[in-house]
Amino acid sequence: MEDIFHEEELRSLFGKFLQKDCSETEIRRLMEYADIDQLKSVWEELLSDVEVEGTAGELYVLYQQPVDKVFRNLSFLTDELPQQEGSRGIFSLSRYWWAAAAVFLLLLSGTWFFMIRPQRQGTVIATVYDRAPGTDKALLTLADGKVVPLDSTGKEQLVQGNTAIQQQGGLLKYSAGAHAAGFNTLSTPRGGQFRVVLPDGTAVWLNAATSLRYPTAFDGNERVVMLRGEAYFEVAKNARPFRVQIDERTAVEVLGTHFNIHAYSDENQISTTLLEGKVIMTRSDALLRRVVLNPGQQAIADKEQLGISKQVNIDQVMAWKNGMFNFEGMDLPSVLRQLARWYDVEIIYEGKIPTRKFGGEMQRDLSLQQVLRILERMDVKCRIENGNRLIVM
Repeated sequence: MEDIFHEEELRSLFGKFLQKDCSETEIRRLMEYADIDQLKSVWEELLSDVEVEGTAGELYVLYQQPVDKVFRNLSFLTDELPQQEGSRGIFSLSRYWWAAAAVFLLLLSGTWFFMIRPQRQGTVIATVYDRAPGTDKALLTLADGKVVPLDSTGKEQLVQGNTAIQQQGGLLKYSAGAHAAGFNTLSTPRGGQFRVVLPDGTAVWLNAATSLRYPTAFDGNERVVMLRGEAYFEVAKNARPFRVQIDERTAVEVLGTHFNIHAYSDENQISTTLLEGKVIMTRSDALLRRVVLNPGQQAIADKEQLGISKQVNIDQVMAWKNGMFNFEGMDLPSVLRQLARWYDVEIIYEGKIPTRKFGGEMQRDLSLQQVLRILERMDVKCRIENGNRLIVM
Protein backbone atom coordinates (compact mmCIF):
# COMPACT_ATOMS: atom_id res chain seq x y z
CA MET A 1 0.00 0.00 0.00
CA GLU A 2 2.86 2.32 0.85
CA ASP A 3 4.50 1.68 -2.56
CA ILE A 4 1.25 2.64 -4.29
CA PHE A 5 1.13 5.87 -2.30
CA HIS A 6 4.74 6.63 -3.26
CA GLU A 7 4.01 5.94 -6.92
CA GLU A 8 1.01 8.27 -6.91
CA GLU A 9 3.01 11.02 -5.20
CA LEU A 10 5.90 10.53 -7.63
CA ARG A 11 3.57 10.84 -10.63
CA SER A 12 1.97 13.95 -9.12
CA LEU A 13 5.27 15.63 -8.32
CA PHE A 14 6.72 14.71 -11.69
CA GLY A 15 3.72 16.29 -13.41
CA LYS A 16 4.21 19.49 -11.41
CA PHE A 17 7.91 19.40 -12.27
CA LEU A 18 7.14 19.28 -16.00
CA GLN A 19 4.75 22.19 -15.54
CA LYS A 20 7.58 24.17 -13.89
CA ASP A 21 5.47 24.44 -10.76
CA CYS A 22 7.63 22.63 -8.17
CA SER A 23 8.83 24.24 -4.97
CA GLU A 24 12.36 23.53 -3.72
CA THR A 25 10.90 21.15 -1.09
CA GLU A 26 9.00 19.22 -3.77
CA ILE A 27 12.10 18.98 -5.96
CA ARG A 28 14.06 17.53 -3.05
CA ARG A 29 11.23 15.05 -2.51
CA LEU A 30 11.54 13.99 -6.14
CA MET A 31 15.29 13.52 -5.64
CA GLU A 32 14.54 11.14 -2.76
CA TYR A 33 12.28 9.09 -5.02
CA ALA A 34 15.09 8.86 -7.58
CA ASP A 35 17.01 6.66 -5.12
CA ILE A 36 14.20 4.10 -4.56
CA ASP A 37 14.82 0.96 -6.63
CA GLN A 38 11.17 -0.16 -6.42
CA LEU A 39 10.14 2.93 -8.40
CA LYS A 40 12.63 2.41 -11.24
CA SER A 41 9.96 1.12 -13.64
CA VAL A 42 7.78 4.14 -12.87
CA TRP A 43 10.67 6.47 -13.62
CA GLU A 44 11.35 4.69 -16.92
CA GLU A 45 7.70 5.09 -17.90
CA LEU A 46 7.65 8.78 -16.99
CA LEU A 47 10.92 9.53 -18.75
CA SER A 48 9.88 7.75 -21.92
CA ASP A 49 7.22 10.42 -22.51
CA VAL A 50 9.42 13.43 -21.87
CA GLU A 51 10.03 15.81 -24.75
CA VAL A 52 12.97 18.17 -24.47
CA GLU A 53 13.61 21.24 -26.57
CA GLY A 54 17.20 21.49 -27.69
CA THR A 55 19.93 19.36 -29.16
CA ALA A 56 22.08 16.59 -27.79
CA GLY A 57 25.06 18.91 -27.91
CA GLU A 58 23.34 21.48 -25.73
CA LEU A 59 22.37 18.89 -23.12
CA TYR A 60 25.87 17.44 -23.19
CA VAL A 61 27.36 20.60 -21.69
CA LEU A 62 24.49 21.35 -19.30
CA TYR A 63 24.51 18.28 -17.10
CA GLN A 64 24.70 18.99 -13.35
CA GLN A 65 24.34 16.66 -10.38
CA PRO A 66 22.44 16.96 -8.11
CA VAL A 67 19.76 19.56 -8.72
CA ASP A 68 20.50 21.60 -5.59
CA LYS A 69 23.94 22.34 -7.07
CA VAL A 70 22.13 23.68 -10.12
CA PHE A 71 20.39 26.25 -7.99
CA ARG A 72 23.60 27.19 -6.16
CA ASN A 73 25.66 27.46 -9.35
CA LEU A 74 23.30 28.99 -11.90
CA SER A 75 26.23 30.28 -13.95
CA PHE A 76 26.79 26.70 -15.18
CA LEU A 77 23.33 26.67 -16.75
CA THR A 78 22.71 30.21 -17.90
CA ASP A 79 24.02 32.84 -20.22
CA GLU A 80 25.50 35.90 -18.58
CA LEU A 81 24.11 39.15 -19.90
CA PRO A 82 26.45 42.04 -20.75
CA GLN A 83 27.68 43.81 -17.64
CA GLN A 84 29.81 46.70 -16.59
CA GLU A 85 33.25 46.08 -15.15
CA GLY A 86 33.09 45.17 -11.47
CA SER A 87 29.39 44.22 -11.52
CA ARG A 88 27.83 40.77 -11.42
CA GLY A 89 26.02 39.37 -14.42
CA ILE A 90 22.25 38.84 -14.50
CA PHE A 91 21.05 35.29 -15.09
CA SER A 92 17.80 33.92 -16.41
CA LEU A 93 16.79 30.51 -15.06
CA SER A 94 13.46 30.26 -16.90
CA ARG A 95 15.14 30.04 -20.29
CA TYR A 96 16.99 26.95 -19.08
CA TRP A 97 14.25 25.12 -17.23
CA TRP A 98 14.61 22.10 -19.49
CA ALA A 99 18.35 22.04 -18.88
CA ALA A 100 17.66 21.95 -15.15
CA ALA A 101 15.08 19.23 -15.77
CA ALA A 102 17.65 17.18 -17.65
CA VAL A 103 20.02 17.59 -14.74
CA PHE A 104 17.44 16.33 -12.27
CA LEU A 105 16.37 13.38 -14.36
CA LEU A 106 19.95 12.20 -14.86
CA LEU A 107 21.09 11.92 -11.26
CA LEU A 108 23.04 8.69 -11.58
CA SER A 109 26.70 8.60 -12.52
CA GLY A 110 28.14 6.32 -15.19
CA THR A 111 26.57 6.30 -18.66
CA TRP A 112 23.53 8.54 -18.90
CA PHE A 113 20.78 8.30 -21.51
CA PHE A 114 18.12 10.87 -22.31
CA MET A 115 15.36 10.90 -24.91
CA ILE A 116 15.39 13.97 -27.14
CA ARG A 117 12.48 14.50 -29.49
CA PRO A 118 13.10 17.57 -31.65
CA GLN A 119 10.18 18.72 -33.78
CA ARG A 120 10.04 17.32 -37.33
CA GLN A 121 12.64 14.69 -36.49
CA GLY A 122 12.63 11.16 -35.18
CA THR A 123 13.71 10.17 -31.72
CA VAL A 124 17.42 10.56 -31.01
CA ILE A 125 19.24 8.97 -28.08
CA ALA A 126 22.12 11.06 -26.77
CA THR A 127 24.76 9.12 -24.85
CA VAL A 128 26.82 11.08 -22.36
CA TYR A 129 29.59 9.55 -20.28
CA ASP A 130 30.35 10.88 -16.84
CA ARG A 131 32.41 9.94 -13.79
CA ALA A 132 31.26 10.36 -10.22
CA PRO A 133 33.69 12.02 -7.78
CA GLY A 134 35.78 9.95 -5.40
CA THR A 135 34.38 8.53 -2.17
CA ASP A 136 35.55 7.05 1.12
CA LYS A 137 36.96 3.66 0.13
CA ALA A 138 40.15 1.70 0.74
CA LEU A 139 41.69 -1.74 1.10
CA LEU A 140 43.13 -2.84 4.43
CA THR A 141 45.84 -5.50 4.00
CA LEU A 142 46.51 -7.26 7.29
CA ALA A 143 49.84 -8.66 8.41
CA ASP A 144 48.73 -12.20 7.48
CA GLY A 145 47.88 -11.12 3.92
CA LYS A 146 44.11 -10.97 4.36
CA VAL A 147 42.54 -8.06 2.44
CA VAL A 148 39.51 -6.25 3.88
CA PRO A 149 37.55 -3.86 1.60
CA LEU A 150 36.43 -0.66 3.35
CA ASP A 151 33.87 1.92 2.24
CA SER A 152 31.72 4.73 3.62
CA THR A 153 29.01 2.33 4.85
CA GLY A 154 31.22 -0.30 6.50
CA LYS A 155 31.38 -1.19 10.20
CA GLU A 156 34.26 -3.67 10.41
CA GLN A 157 35.61 -4.88 13.76
CA LEU A 158 38.91 -6.79 13.83
CA VAL A 159 41.38 -8.02 16.41
CA GLN A 160 45.13 -8.51 15.81
CA GLY A 161 46.96 -9.77 18.84
CA ASN A 162 46.31 -7.19 21.58
CA THR A 163 45.21 -4.53 19.09
CA ALA A 164 41.55 -3.86 18.29
CA ILE A 165 40.58 -2.26 14.97
CA GLN A 166 37.21 -0.63 14.37
CA GLN A 167 35.86 0.94 11.20
CA GLN A 168 33.07 3.49 11.22
CA GLY A 169 32.36 4.71 7.69
CA GLY A 170 35.41 6.47 6.28
CA LEU A 171 37.41 6.16 9.52
CA LEU A 172 39.59 3.27 10.69
CA LYS A 173 40.64 3.42 14.36
CA TYR A 174 43.21 1.34 16.25
CA SER A 175 43.25 0.73 19.99
CA ALA A 176 46.88 0.30 21.02
CA GLY A 177 48.14 -3.14 22.03
CA ALA A 178 51.24 -3.96 24.02
CA HIS A 179 53.15 -5.56 21.17
CA ALA A 180 53.01 -5.31 17.39
CA ALA A 181 51.41 -8.25 15.59
CA GLY A 182 52.97 -7.19 12.31
CA PHE A 183 52.45 -4.44 9.75
CA ASN A 184 49.15 -3.47 8.14
CA THR A 185 48.75 -1.46 4.95
CA LEU A 186 45.85 0.90 4.24
CA SER A 187 45.56 1.69 0.50
CA THR A 188 43.18 4.03 -1.26
CA PRO A 189 42.50 3.46 -4.98
CA ARG A 190 42.19 6.17 -7.58
CA GLY A 191 38.86 7.77 -6.78
CA GLY A 192 39.13 6.97 -3.05
CA GLN A 193 40.11 8.59 0.23
CA PHE A 194 40.17 7.41 3.84
CA ARG A 195 41.20 8.33 7.38
CA VAL A 196 42.97 6.24 10.01
CA VAL A 197 43.83 6.76 13.67
CA LEU A 198 47.02 4.81 14.36
CA PRO A 199 47.73 2.88 17.60
CA ASP A 200 49.53 5.90 19.15
CA GLY A 201 46.59 8.24 18.44
CA THR A 202 48.13 9.84 15.33
CA ALA A 203 45.43 10.77 12.79
CA VAL A 204 46.20 10.38 9.07
CA TRP A 205 44.07 11.47 6.10
CA LEU A 206 44.90 9.55 2.90
CA ASN A 207 44.29 11.15 -0.49
CA ALA A 208 43.48 9.11 -3.62
CA ALA A 209 45.99 6.51 -4.88
CA THR A 210 47.86 6.44 -1.58
CA SER A 211 49.18 3.67 0.68
CA LEU A 212 50.29 3.81 4.31
CA ARG A 213 52.13 0.91 5.97
CA TYR A 214 52.32 0.89 9.78
CA PRO A 215 52.68 -1.52 12.75
CA THR A 216 49.66 -2.66 14.74
CA ALA A 217 51.42 -1.28 17.83
CA PHE A 218 54.36 1.10 18.25
CA ASP A 219 56.61 -0.82 20.66
CA GLY A 220 60.08 0.33 19.55
CA ASN A 221 62.25 3.36 20.28
CA GLU A 222 60.63 5.27 17.41
CA ARG A 223 57.33 5.29 15.54
CA VAL A 224 57.87 4.52 11.85
CA VAL A 225 55.36 4.40 8.99
CA MET A 226 55.85 4.15 5.22
CA LEU A 227 53.95 6.39 2.78
CA ARG A 228 53.35 6.38 -0.97
CA GLY A 229 51.07 9.07 -2.41
CA GLU A 230 49.69 11.96 -0.36
CA ALA A 231 48.59 12.18 3.26
CA TYR A 232 48.00 14.74 5.98
CA PHE A 233 49.29 13.85 9.47
CA GLU A 234 48.31 15.07 12.91
CA VAL A 235 50.96 13.30 14.97
CA ALA A 236 50.16 12.52 18.60
CA LYS A 237 52.75 13.94 20.99
CA ASN A 238 55.02 11.28 22.38
CA ALA A 239 58.57 11.04 23.72
CA ARG A 240 59.43 8.67 20.88
CA PRO A 241 60.10 10.36 17.51
CA PHE A 242 57.68 9.75 14.63
CA ARG A 243 59.19 9.11 11.21
CA VAL A 244 57.50 8.89 7.80
CA GLN A 245 59.65 6.92 5.37
CA ILE A 246 58.75 8.03 1.83
CA ASP A 247 61.30 6.01 -0.14
CA GLU A 248 64.73 4.53 0.53
CA ARG A 249 66.30 8.01 0.40
CA THR A 250 63.66 10.39 1.77
CA ALA A 251 62.09 10.67 5.22
CA VAL A 252 60.30 13.15 7.51
CA GLU A 253 60.94 13.12 11.27
CA VAL A 254 58.78 14.76 13.95
CA LEU A 255 57.75 14.55 17.61
CA GLY A 256 54.22 15.96 17.52
CA THR A 257 52.97 18.16 14.70
CA HIS A 258 50.59 18.70 11.74
CA PHE A 259 51.96 18.40 8.21
CA ASN A 260 51.16 17.25 4.66
CA ILE A 261 53.33 15.01 2.47
CA HIS A 262 52.86 14.92 -1.31
CA ALA A 263 54.85 12.02 -2.79
CA TYR A 264 53.21 10.54 -5.88
CA SER A 265 55.35 8.48 -8.23
CA ASP A 266 54.03 10.39 -11.27
CA GLU A 267 55.15 13.77 -9.88
CA ASN A 268 58.67 15.18 -10.21
CA GLN A 269 58.87 16.46 -6.64
CA ILE A 270 58.27 15.23 -3.11
CA SER A 271 57.06 17.98 -0.80
CA THR A 272 56.43 18.30 2.93
CA THR A 273 54.36 21.25 4.13
CA LEU A 274 54.28 22.12 7.82
CA LEU A 275 51.19 23.61 9.44
CA GLU A 276 52.06 23.27 13.13
CA GLY A 277 55.10 22.25 15.19
CA LYS A 278 58.46 21.41 13.65
CA VAL A 279 59.66 18.71 11.24
CA ILE A 280 62.95 17.60 9.73
CA MET A 281 63.05 16.36 6.14
CA THR A 282 66.05 14.30 5.07
CA ARG A 283 67.31 12.96 1.74
CA SER A 284 70.36 10.73 1.76
CA ASP A 285 71.55 11.45 -1.80
CA ALA A 286 71.13 15.25 -1.78
CA LEU A 287 73.93 17.79 -1.39
CA LEU A 288 71.91 19.30 1.45
CA ARG A 289 70.73 16.24 3.29
CA ARG A 290 68.64 17.81 6.05
CA VAL A 291 66.28 20.78 6.36
CA VAL A 292 64.28 21.93 9.38
CA LEU A 293 60.82 23.39 8.77
CA ASN A 294 58.88 25.94 10.78
CA PRO A 295 55.09 26.42 10.42
CA GLY A 296 54.11 27.75 7.01
CA GLN A 297 57.22 26.39 5.28
CA GLN A 298 57.56 23.67 2.66
CA ALA A 299 60.50 21.37 1.93
CA ILE A 300 60.94 20.06 -1.61
CA ALA A 301 63.03 17.09 -2.73
CA ASP A 302 63.67 17.21 -6.46
CA LYS A 303 66.01 14.65 -8.05
CA GLU A 304 69.20 15.11 -6.00
CA GLN A 305 68.20 18.42 -4.46
CA LEU A 306 66.59 19.22 -1.11
CA GLY A 307 65.56 22.71 -0.10
CA ILE A 308 62.89 25.01 1.29
CA SER A 309 60.38 26.60 -1.07
CA LYS A 310 60.24 30.39 -1.04
CA GLN A 311 56.52 30.51 -1.90
CA VAL A 312 53.97 28.27 -0.21
CA ASN A 313 50.20 28.36 -0.75
CA ILE A 314 48.90 26.55 2.33
CA ASP A 315 45.29 26.74 1.10
CA GLN A 316 46.32 24.95 -2.08
CA VAL A 317 48.27 22.25 -0.23
CA MET A 318 45.36 21.53 2.11
CA ALA A 319 42.57 21.89 -0.48
CA TRP A 320 42.19 18.12 -1.04
CA LYS A 321 41.68 17.45 2.69
CA ASN A 322 39.06 20.22 2.81
CA GLY A 323 37.06 18.79 -0.11
CA MET A 324 38.37 21.20 -2.74
CA PHE A 325 40.60 21.43 -5.80
CA ASN A 326 42.88 24.47 -5.83
CA PHE A 327 44.57 24.99 -9.20
CA GLU A 328 46.16 28.39 -8.53
CA GLY A 329 49.26 28.77 -10.72
CA MET A 330 49.16 25.17 -11.99
CA ASP A 331 49.77 24.09 -15.59
CA LEU A 332 47.35 21.81 -17.45
CA PRO A 333 49.20 18.49 -16.87
CA SER A 334 49.30 19.18 -13.11
CA VAL A 335 45.57 19.92 -13.07
CA LEU A 336 44.74 16.79 -15.06
CA ARG A 337 46.91 14.54 -12.90
CA GLN A 338 44.78 15.55 -9.91
CA LEU A 339 41.58 14.90 -11.85
CA ALA A 340 42.88 11.52 -13.05
CA ARG A 341 43.53 10.36 -9.49
CA TRP A 342 40.21 11.61 -8.09
CA TYR A 343 37.94 10.46 -10.95
CA ASP A 344 39.97 7.36 -11.85
CA VAL A 345 40.45 8.21 -15.51
CA GLU A 346 43.29 7.84 -17.99
CA ILE A 347 44.47 11.12 -19.54
CA ILE A 348 45.15 11.07 -23.28
CA TYR A 349 46.32 14.16 -25.18
CA GLU A 350 45.34 14.72 -28.81
CA GLY A 351 48.02 16.96 -30.24
CA LYS A 352 50.23 19.45 -28.42
CA ILE A 353 49.63 20.11 -24.72
CA PRO A 354 48.42 23.73 -24.27
CA THR A 355 50.81 25.96 -22.32
CA ARG A 356 48.86 27.93 -19.75
CA LYS A 357 48.44 28.55 -16.06
CA PHE A 358 45.23 28.06 -14.13
CA GLY A 359 43.68 29.73 -11.11
CA GLY A 360 40.79 29.35 -8.71
CA GLU A 361 39.29 26.41 -6.88
CA MET A 362 36.29 24.09 -7.15
CA GLN A 363 34.58 21.44 -5.06
CA ARG A 364 35.78 17.84 -5.19
CA ASP A 365 32.19 16.51 -5.03
CA LEU A 366 31.37 17.69 -8.56
CA SER A 367 30.88 15.09 -11.26
CA LEU A 368 33.56 14.97 -13.95
CA GLN A 369 31.20 16.46 -16.53
CA GLN A 370 30.73 19.47 -14.26
CA VAL A 371 34.47 19.91 -14.02
CA LEU A 372 34.88 19.64 -17.80
CA ARG A 373 32.20 22.29 -18.25
CA ILE A 374 34.29 24.63 -16.08
CA LEU A 375 37.48 23.78 -17.99
CA GLU A 376 35.68 24.48 -21.25
CA ARG A 377 35.12 28.05 -20.06
CA MET A 378 38.93 28.22 -19.81
CA ASP A 379 39.29 27.04 -23.42
CA VAL A 380 40.29 23.51 -22.44
CA LYS A 381 38.11 21.05 -24.34
CA CYS A 382 37.89 17.42 -23.28
CA ARG A 383 35.66 14.43 -23.86
CA ILE A 384 35.17 11.13 -22.05
CA GLU A 385 35.44 7.90 -24.01
CA ASN A 386 34.54 4.40 -22.83
CA GLY A 387 33.74 5.71 -19.39
CA ASN A 388 37.33 6.06 -18.13
CA ARG A 389 39.43 7.77 -20.82
CA LEU A 390 39.65 11.55 -20.71
CA ILE A 391 40.64 12.88 -24.12
CA VAL A 392 42.18 16.37 -24.13
CA MET A 393 41.47 17.86 -27.55
